[in-house]
Amino acid sequence: MDHPKVGLVLSSDYLDPHKLIELSPLVDQLGYHQISVPEIWGYDAISLLSILATTTKKVRLATGIVNIYSRTPAMMAMTAASLDKLSKGRMTLGIGVSGPAVIENLHGQEFTKPLQRTREYISILRTLFDNKRLNHETTQLGNLKNFKLSIKDINSDIPIHIASLGPKNMELTAELADGWIPVIMPLEAFKAEVIKMKENLGKYNRSVDNFEITPFVLAMIGDEPEKIALIKGHLAYYFGGMGTFYNNMLRRMGFVEEADSVLDLWKRGKVVEAANSISEEILAKICIYGPKEEAQERLINFIKAGATTPLLSLPFKSKLEHAMETFQALAPSSLSI
Repeated sequence: MDHPKVGLVLSSDYLDPHKLIELSPLVDQLGYHQISVPEIWGYDAISLLSILATTTKKVRLATGIVNIYSRTPAMMAMTAASLDKLSKGRMTLGIGVSGPAVIENLHGQEFTKPLQRTREYISILRTLFDNKRLNHETTQLGNLKNFKLSIKDINSDIPIHIASLGPKNMELTAELADGWIPVIMPLEAFKAEVIKMKENLGKYNRSVDNFEITPFVLAMIGDEPEKIALIKGHLAYYFGGMGTFYNNMLRRMGFVEEADSVLDLWKRGKVVEAANSISEEILAKICIYGPKEEAQERLINFIKAGATTPLLSLPFKSKLEHAMETFQALAPSSLSI
């Protein structure tokens, strides 16, 4: 029996990095297809991926997601090529633009022309992955020339996936990337966006068969109050504390009052109240949770909607036992479509 591809999001900001390293061989044993390591403003993604490259044997490794402002494209190419060598060809580069708050207030970079920057960034990455010399005059990233990477036998096929939400960025993803990473998107909205992505791919004569769709899906087995509180707290952070991107998505889903409420409460520092304003209906549309069979059905629904490899992401402040229970219950070998 063929089992679907499923991946995991492993973050040192959620769980102790030493524990993640200890359990990483289990990810191979459970048959997961991918581990994505995110990066916000705590632990960096590369350190953990470097260790996972040696503690795992089969699972694909990915940045999920690193921003394109805090590292130059050359540095990103060097890093991706190095990780690909360490993992013996298992590296995928997941990139995104992040947002003005992080880019300007933490990294001290001006958040300008993200679409143009993404286009120029990927062009530079592709040149370096192809082991060619740079000859790029860019508007965002300087004038680069003469250099190429000194790494021997670079894998020119390192996949590049883009995290995108807006229509222009999604079209750019269809044009330039090997895959698309939607983040915390409700099932019905995800279905509609998959259709749009397929239409975008058609504009560039690209086949969906050679394009990956790897959504981050918030997941936790069980429906105990403690677990529901963790899930709601995570969503409140995204809808209230991450700028306008995710809040606007909640509005487009039709939850205008909830979007206003969670944003207002978060801005006033009422974090618990903001989490409590997340309704059960919103949870049901966005998350994978509940008893094992119910959670498995929710996961299968995302796969049927077009996810080639859904990436299970635990909520903030999850415990190790939550991770183990969830990873085992939703392992690919337990699913059939």
